[in-house]
Amino acid sequence: MITLTIVRHGESTDNLKALWAGWADAPLSVHGMNQAKALGESFKTTKIHHIFASDLLRANWTAQQIHRNQPEPRCQLISSNLLREQNFGDAERKPFGEKGGWQRKSGRLFKFENGESLNDVRDRANEAIHRFIEPILSECHGSPAQNRHVVVVAHGIFNAEFLGALLARRRDHKPLEWGYKGMTNTGWTRAEIGYIDEFSRTPTPANIITNPSGPISPSSSPASPPPLEEDDDLLPGLTMRILCTDVTKHLEGVHRQKGGIGSTGFDEKQGDIRKFFGGGGS
Repeated sequence: MITLTIVRHGESTDNLKALWAGWADAPLSVHGMNQAKALGESFKTTKIHHIFASDLLRANWTAQQIHRNQPEPRCQLISSNLLREQNFGDAERKPFGEKGGWQRKSGRLFKFENGESLNDVRDRANEAIHRFIEPILSECHGSPAQNRHVVVVAHGIFNAEFLGALLARRRDHKPLEWGYKGMTNTGWTRAEIGYIDEFSRTPTPANIITNPSGPISPSSSPASPPPLEEDDDLLPGLTMRILCTDVTKHLEGVHRQKGGIGSTGFDEKQGDIRKFFGGGGS
C-alpha cells in the first residue's frame, strides 16, 4: 500500500483573471509563491519518497517548494506533461462568462476547438497512474501505507480526474459520495491506496467532498464528476481510503501583500537582486 497526497498548485497570475487557463503557462503570482513556500515548509517533517508534478510553471514551482524542504537525501522530482490541466484549445487565455465570453457546455464530451474533453483528461490521468503510480503500488504490495509516501502536484480539473480514475477501480461496490467543487490553491487531499487484498479491515467509504476557501473559476473546476467506465473493470482492482480533502492549514499565516504586489508574477531573479542590493549577496 501507499500514501498518496494530491496537491493543487499555488495561485497563478491567470487565476486572478476571468480567463480560460489550462495549458497556458502562467507563472505563480507573488502571493502564489508565498502559498507554495508555506506548503513546502509545512511538509518539511513529512518524509516523501516520490514527487510527480505537472511540467507547467505554476505546478512545477509549487512542487519545487515541497522538494527543497525535504531532508537529504531528497527523492527525485519528476515532471510530466501527463499531469497538465485540461487543454482549452482555442479558448486558452480567452475570457469566460455569459456576456461575450467563451462558455463551456455541460457534459464530458464537450471540448473547445483544438482542446481536450474531460474524457481526454481522464485518459491522461489513467496513463499517469499506469506510468507513475502502478509500479510503486506493485513494489509496495503487502507493506503498510505509511512506508511509502507519493505526492502529485497538478491542477484543479486534472486532480478531479486523477482521483476519479483511482476511485473507479474500487471493487467494494460502495457508492461514491462525489462533492468535488475544486481545490484551494495549494490545498491537498490525502488517501491510502492498495490492491484489493491489502486491507485487513473494511475501508471507510470513499468521500470526495471539497469546499474551497475561495471562489474557483470555471477553468479550475470540472463540469461533471468522473464516471465508471467499462475499461475500469479490466484493470487491477484497488481499495482506497480518503483521509482528508483540501487541507489548507498551512495558509493561515499567508496574506496577500498590499498595493497589488501579491498579484504580480513571481520572478526568481528579483529575489536575488533585492538580496544583492540589501547587502546579503555577492
